[in-house]
Amino acid sequence: TFALAASYEGFKPAIQNNARLQLERAILYAFGLEEGLEDAQVRETFAQSIKEGELKGEKVYVYEQGGQIKGYALPVEGPGLWGTIRGYLGVSEGLDKVTGLVFTEQNETPGLGGRIDELQYKEQFRGLPIAKGSTVSYGQQGERQLDAVTGATQTSSAVLRIVNSALNKLYAGEGN
Repeated sequence: TFALAASYEGFKPAIQNNARLQLERAILYAFGLEEGLEDAQVRETFAQSIKEGELKGEKVYVYEQGGQIKGYALPVEGPGLWGTIRGYLGVSEGLDKVTGLVFTEQNETPGLGGRIDELQYKEQFRGLPIAKGSTVSYGQQGERQLDAVTGATQTSSAVLRIVNSALNKLYAGEGN
């Protein structure tokens, strides 16, 4: 027991460092900035472009470029089939388009609901138009087609509830 405790304490900084890198990579993905970056590039890009901020009373990550806000990464969470699904929903500065959806924690069935972590599923949300009063659903969304994960109805429905809940909070209190 002592050896395990000592090992854990010895590796604790590396564990925390890797967890931070994973979070930074996820935030960059929500903004469409992560593609193909090495670890050092992730850290550099995050440090230069991402700040912690607030949007409508919620803590968010803010993407800035050249002193201009380009978007926000909103923390999202809600119940899935087997546990809580957590992640970030990236939205444009005008709050009119999804820039990305990423999951940082999920316990869904591998090969079924766990497929929400696959690029093919997540990428279909990138560029999705959003607006106050609109609801994201599977099927045709304007010129876009959103597909649920086959065989994972409850997980797919949970993702939509989580996204729509985040959008409802985002637009709460706005006039028409």
